[in-house]
Amino acid sequence: MMTDKDAAEHHKMLEKLTKKQELFKTIHLGQKILHFTTPQPIIDEINKTYNKNLKNLAQHNKYLAGKIENEHRIDEQLSDHVKKYFEDCFRMYVYECKFMKTINLRQAWINEMKQHEYNPFHYHIGKDGHECGLSSVMMLNRPNTYGKEYSREHVPTNGFLELISGSGVLSFNQLRVDMKVGDFFVFPYDVMHGVYPFNGTIDTRRTLSYNCDLGNDLENLFEKK
Repeated sequence: MMTDKDAAEHHKMLEKLTKKQELFKTIHLGQKILHFTTPQPIIDEINKTYNKNLKNLAQHNKYLAGKIENEHRIDEQLSDHVKKYFEDCFRMYVYECKFMKTINLRQAWINEMKQHEYNPFHYHIGKDGHECGLSSVMMLNRPNTYGKEYSREHVPTNGFLELISGSGVLSFNQLRVDMKVGDFFVFPYDVMHGVYPFNGTIDTRRTLSYNCDLGNDLENLFEKK
């Protein structure tokens, strides 16, 4: 059995070896999730657009999984400048994965989540049942507190986004994150995701989600000048 001293020496030896040469390359199987930090002016413009148009926005609840009272479609009200930001992020995902796919923006909506509401785990599909695409979650406003954790306070969950993908005994297939304002996650349609409820505040948790179908129309693959 290796003693603590032996383990420390073994660790030092490995550190020396890795500094001298590359012992191995890591190969990741499965799907990627991209995490962007959205510029504050984009966040401010989206919030301003939402607040200005809220009374006239269509309720989107019947198309969504969320147990959330206020869910409104917003893509038609977003400026071309804001849409360009989302399109660029989706295009970066395609580039990162080395795919040849077109970017086709679809619906965008805002979830205004109050305490005790939640978003059960679900996945997305695109227009006419299109299965190849990307979805996303952007944090626009976060309460100062998510309230009391009823157990295991050292492992907070209230108000957290969770994404689940893949399987395997040694795989990393679950990501639980306390999103900050400006955090923007992009992931494939079939990645399961949900948001846990919170309590102890009258402030709302506001996020925007945007769907993007990926296609094979190579003529429109690259951005038109």
